[in-house]
Amino acid sequence: MNKDKFNSYTFSEGKTGIGQMVEFTCRSEDVDKVKEFLETIRTIDIPTTGRVNVGHGCYGRYTRFDIVQHKYAGGGNEGGGGYIEVLEIKNPPDRRCGIVIYEYTTYGNSVFYEFSNLQDAILAFEKNCGGSGFPKCKGFLRRVVCDRLNPWFYAVGSQLLLDDFVFPNVIDEDPIFRYGRKFVVRDYYGLPTIKTCMGTRLIKKEIDQYGGETESFRLTLWDDGTVWDEYRCSEHPQPLDESELWIQDAIDRFRKLLTGKISKFTIDFIDGGKFIGKLKPKDGKSHSAGGRYEVQLTFRGGNVFEGVFDFEPTLEIPTVEESIYSQAKKAGKEIKSIDSMVQILKGEREWTGVYNAPK
Repeated sequence: MNKDKFNSYTFSEGKTGIGQMVEFTCRSEDVDKVKEFLETIRTIDIPTTGRVNVGHGCYGRYTRFDIVQHKYAGGGNEGGGGYIEVLEIKNPPDRRCGIVIYEYTTYGNSVFYEFSNLQDAILAFEKNCGGSGFPKCKGFLRRVVCDRLNPWFYAVGSQLLLDDFVFPNVIDEDPIFRYGRKFVVRDYYGLPTIKTCMGTRLIKKEIDQYGGETESFRLTLWDDGTVWDEYRCSEHPQPLDESELWIQDAIDRFRKLLTGKISKFTIDFIDGGKFIGKLKPKDGKSHSAGGRYEVQLTFRGGNVFEGVFDFEPTLEIPTVEESIYSQAKKAGKEIKSIDSMVQILKGEREWTGVYNAPK
């Protein structure tokens, strides 16, 4: 076998024919083939002498991944304490980030921060222990709120990974809050958000401290890591019925507009009405399309210039005209007029999305 072909490889996970979770490494282009092959196998057993246990003070936390804990700090009490740590996951599956700072709290609201390299993560930990300053640090990539869901890197055994989290393997049957069903959930200020149910647990609480009477309350996990506690929240999430799925459709299309995949969208209703979403620039045309332009200019003094230049819109210089005047100013020249301007070659992307649109 030619071992050189494995000089470049990626980590991934798959399941055998009876659902056994298997971790493997292979070339990036072979991931799907390996997963398909695993389905033809019943089980795989590999001799092992132990499991990884990441230490947290006087106790540890198991994981099936190869993790090195480089920094750790704990504090607080059992009711409201927790810890924060810098982790290097040496075998992150399916392009997940292997350098994270994980902040765990016993009362929920746990979160982890992804970094591009270990050195920057350690430096951020030492300067901003507590989390509020991490997004401003060098090497910061992303912040993920876990709340009461476990982050993917603390999966054990055959637990499934669902994006950033471990799929909860202890859930109760519920006629309303079923896995995969969408709900309209309102935050503290009453603003609605559509979330997908990950499962529900029934928690028994004592409602009469003298008589010992108990009552069951739902604890529902959402796909973004947040939790709805029926005992503490008076307003119930509203199931998204089939007749209201246009709301989710509009949100999905709006997200595409934000990323630049579309510039407008329309949703037709049965009664003939329409929902139209589009971006309306503040001053007519607020930005020019990127590409190559042919221009003819007249400078103060009468000199005429003809030439070709490439243009890419930015927040600072969103139009071709502004780019021309800016370049002339840097060269110490003053433009009297732009006599002609023609786009002769389009850029790779004319629209980069609302997030990148000039303001």
